[in-house]
Amino acid sequence: MTTLTNNPSWLAQGWREELTLKEKLFFGFLFLIIGWIGISVILQLIDPAIGVLDFGILTVAVFGLLVGWLAIYISIWLQELLWSPFKSFRKQFGQHFNQLTSWQQCIIYFSVFFLLLYAVIMVMVVVF
Repeated sequence: MTTLTNNPSWLAQGWREELTLKEKLFFGFLFLIIGWIGISVILQLIDPAIGVLDFGILTVAVFGLLVGWLAIYISIWLQELLWSPFKSFRKQFGQHFNQLTSWQQCIIYFSVFFLLLYAVIMVMVVVF
């Protein structure tokens, strides 16, 4: 059994091995929009008498993901547009990160983790 990545004719047909970050974000955003619209159809099939408020309450999470995904996509697009070295740095980040020592990698990993945790806590403070 051969895999697609080892088949040179598969690559010769114009397919790349991996999508770029912008393409991944775009397809994720498109998937969330389709999911958000699909939830309304599914909810109305389950309960034809569903009200606008019920529909809105049940799709808040999907709409939040959609807005978050859009914010990430726009911020990456603006960073690459306004600050051109960011694009080359982002492409070589794995190489630079692997050159760090293990304790430096741990510091970066836990810093990002705790900053994201802090951001989630601050969002919960704003919501509640």
